[in-house]
Amino acid sequence: MKPINQVALTHWAMLNGKGVPKEDFIFSCYFIHGDHKGSVADNLTRNLKEEIQDSLLHRHPKAAQLIQYWSPYFLKPEATPAADATRFILDVYNSMEDVEALFSDQITPGVTRAVKDSISDLFFKRPHTKIGWTLQLTTSGKGSFNCIRQQLITEPGDLTLLSPDALYDYRREESAEEWTHIWIYFPADKGLLEWLKWPEVGPNIYHLNTQGDDFAALQQLFESVIENFKGNLPFVDQLARNLLEQILIRCRQLAPDGQQGVMDPRISNAVTFISHNFDRPFTVNDLAEEVGLSPARLSTLFKQQTGTSVLRWRDERRMARASQLLVQTQQAINKVAELVGYTDPLYFTRCFRQHLGCSPRDFRAQSRSHSIEP
Repeated sequence: MKPINQVALTHWAMLNGKGVPKEDFIFSCYFIHGDHKGSVADNLTRNLKEEIQDSLLHRHPKAAQLIQYWSPYFLKPEATPAADATRFILDVYNSMEDVEALFSDQITPGVTRAVKDSISDLFFKRPHTKIGWTLQLTTSGKGSFNCIRQQLITEPGDLTLLSPDALYDYRREESAEEWTHIWIYFPADKGLLEWLKWPEVGPNIYHLNTQGDDFAALQQLFESVIENFKGNLPFVDQLARNLLEQILIRCRQLAPDGQQGVMDPRISNAVTFISHNFDRPFTVNDLAEEVGLSPARLSTLFKQQTGTSVLRWRDERRMARASQLLVQTQQAINKVAELVGYTDPLYFTRCFRQHLGCSPRDFRAQSRSHSIEP
């Protein structure tokens, strides 16, 4: 049996809730994710029992749908064409939306390498709210992030920071042959929040660019976190925390002057008010009265300190929440519109299309359908 068919069969068994031998699981992980330094496979294959009795795949939210579609292909798994085995694996991973079970409350690093036209070329679409933050450093190639406000293309030296409420929707940029990024997942911690004041490029998505010595120093620190994670020495958690703090402090030093300065407390109050009330109808005048500024002064300061307008800021958060509701729930589109603050479903659809490039109905269909078409 070809390796790709063996890997597909292992995943088929896990998807159906069947146990698989430890060696088959390990082989599959490294086949898909690669054996490069810091591979996700390193994390997935730690401290395994001789047989994997339970897996994230069995709890995959789309397991039943995937099983129904792919059952005919596994009647004779050894005869399944390699191309179909590849499509099956990509379909499983690209439709996976909930990966929280892979993480705990500890700092977890890894290196993801996506190569064009290979089985590693996965895209990541995680609409659910997360427990922690994810920090990424692109080291080679190009990545593409859907930030609602814009499409962010990252190159070597670019850092992205995704908050627990961010819409995770990213992949290798189409024109690039590959994309490699080092990432660190870390729990939300009030002690770290002071260093997370970066320029926002989309709702709850932040970006910095580094070059030269700064890039080299940060890459070395990221790699040190990975080396520490692999070790089994005393004080591993404390050292990981120390290294992460060094990374975040260096990033804070690199933030533009406007981000390093303390935000006007009235604008900070306005941002907090919008975050908690974006689903309610309010005007710039209402918000100005709430924070004690004239409407004109509020608009000017808000634009200076956030880079966008009050209503644009509110609408971006509405769209991010609507995207989550469309995937996570069975709510009718008019109900989703109502839940994020729109009384007119047609107007909501127009706004959604402006921000995300497709209708709410198409967005839901794309997120819930097979990512690899037959």
